[in-house]
Amino acid sequence: SSLTMQNKKNDIMKSILIKFVVILLLAINLQAEDRIKVLSLSGYWKFSIGDNNGWKNANFNDSNWEDIKVPAFWEDRGYHGYDGYAWYRKQFIIPDKYLNAQLYLELGYIDDVDETYLNGVLIGKSGAFPPNYTTSYYSYRKYPIPAGLLKPGNNVISIRVYDDEQGGGIVNGEIGIYNYKNINLLVGLE
Repeated sequence: SSLTMQNKKNDIMKSILIKFVVILLLAINLQAEDRIKVLSLSGYWKFSIGDNNGWKNANFNDSNWEDIKVPAFWEDRGYHGYDGYAWYRKQFIIPDKYLNAQLYLELGYIDDVDETYLNGVLIGKSGAFPPNYTTSYYSYRKYPIPAGLLKPGNNVISIRVYDDEQGGGIVNGEIGIYNYKNINLLVGLE
């Protein structure tokens, strides 16, 4: 009886260890080749210096805004010496087959603080705006897109950015929407 109990404990420990090793191996294996670029968002975005909470709304008319290349420091794109608030906006259409997939918006590195909206809904933020300013310059921006937020046809990303000093903006990274093909393998291993 005590031998049977010990064997059950050993079996449980083996099961836990196997699951741990599988999860660890999957985590190690979640490298760049497992990241599928659904849509590149590098290139030209709409841009305006200043700060207006209404600019996050999907139906806001940004047609008179400047075009700015992303990723790049805004100082290198005609806004030399500017520190403060600015907004970026990008319209895009997602392929229908990805509308219900778990996707991530990757914005790379933003100098210094951001709030990121998709179709007017806040999906992520890094750092803190004044008066309690905290930079997140060294934080890679990767925000999960909530289920049901993407829609067929036009979608809009709006990003509020604050730069405290020196270079500012969406400055580095492979900007885009991504899916991770191995992420679903972790389901069911609990």
